Amino acid sequence: MGLVLLLLAPVASAQVYKCKGASGETVYSQDPCGAGSEPMKLRSNRAASESAGEASNRAAVYRSTGMSDAGIAERNCLQGEQTRIYGPLDARTQAVNRQVAELDRQLAAARSAPAETSSPLSNATLESGIRAQMSSLQQSLSSERVAADAQMSTARERCASARRDQEGRVQQQYAAPASTAY
Repeated sequence: MGLVLLLLAPVASAQVYKCKGASGETVYSQDPCGAGSEPMKLRSNRAASESAGEASNRAAVYRSTGMSDAGIAERNCLQGEQTRIYGPLDARTQAVNRQVAELDRQLAAARSAPAETSSPLSNATLESGIRAQMSSLQQSLSSERVAADAQMSTARERCASARRDQEGRVQQQYAAPASTAY
């Protein structure tokens, strides 16, 4: 019986030939397909288990990828928060700048008004009122900027905390034995 198995072993491992098809494409066949066919070496199937070094390398790659993902998530978090917090403030800043420019034009017009059409007292009162409006707008904008900066500081802390949590989970996952880490 053992002798029969030894004789059949070469037959059981089939030969594969690499051939060119009619339109030039590569074709693989178990039978020789012509003068230009050449036998190919088949790769043996990889062992089902991996070595400790391979498992360690794979875990290191996954850990590194997980850490990179945590950094990217933090950066995306910060960008989203910055847009959410500073976007409306930037729009408000543009609107206030337009209002201040208009008030500045009104102030220049009040200064250059002819003396016979208005009294010096009324011009001084008008200029004072315009300056007060400009100051009020700028103070309001400054307060909004301080509030936005405080919100962004809190958002930075929240995004950094989420990153630390994610990095901790990655470290914990890949510090476990290889059989449970995947």
